[in-house]
Amino acid sequence: MARKRNRVLTEERRRLILEELRALGVVRTGELARRFAVSSMTIRSDLSALEEKGGLVRVHGGAMLQERVALEPSYYEKATRNLEQKRRIGRRAASLIEDGMAVFIGNGTTTIEIVRALREHPPVGVKVFTNALTHATELSGIPGVEVCVIGGYLRGVSFAMVGPLARQALEGVFFDLAFLGANGLSVGRGITIPSLEEAETAREIIAHAQRVVIVADHSKFGVVTHGKIAELSRVDTIVIDRDLDAELREELSTMSLELDYA
Repeated sequence: MARKRNRVLTEERRRLILEELRALGVVRTGELARRFAVSSMTIRSDLSALEEKGGLVRVHGGAMLQERVALEPSYYEKATRNLEQKRRIGRRAASLIEDGMAVFIGNGTTTIEIVRALREHPPVGVKVFTNALTHATELSGIPGVEVCVIGGYLRGVSFAMVGPLARQALEGVFFDLAFLGANGLSVGRGITIPSLEEAETAREIIAHAQRVVIVADHSKFGVVTHGKIAELSRVDTIVIDRDLDAELREELSTMSLELDYA
């Protein structure tokens, strides 16, 4: 009887893990252990069993949905994921912008929160370049901010301007700060996004910035997608929420980059 009850509890826990995974895209072993009041070993066993059935892939510190690396959720699908963490990250990243700076803010649902934070506390004499139509629209209403939009091919799934015209617009232009988002961050594979075209544009932006800041919530760590932007060592700072797995914190602390917790 007890064995049957334990089996039901296990099945229910695994069902809830899958639900959370579908909602967030990534789950972390430590967070699941705390939520279900079980050991990390039990959660790892659950994830292994679910992986065998298909539908998820184990990654360092947790699991992610079993999706193709080039599969890209729409802007609106991503906008509702981990929204509170993204807002905190956006406010923290915006605090790095000083009066008189030239700044690039790349497209994405985390970087848009930087724009919204600037609206609350407008800087003075700042030039903001962006390749995102969503961002340009909101930036245009902020006093004291000069907005420059780079041209190019518009990707409807992300509202990003990319391609040869975008690269041409960046020629001879340099930035004090460049803020970029990411779909995946991996110690071994670096910073990745699903689109090869957007990755190429992001690499160009990095080459034109004195300081590069990646903004990403904890669910992006351990994830690898299609197009590589750069190695983690190529960026200066990662602004992230405090829900990052402890093992990953320790691993990242050994690298030559700053972790700025929002």
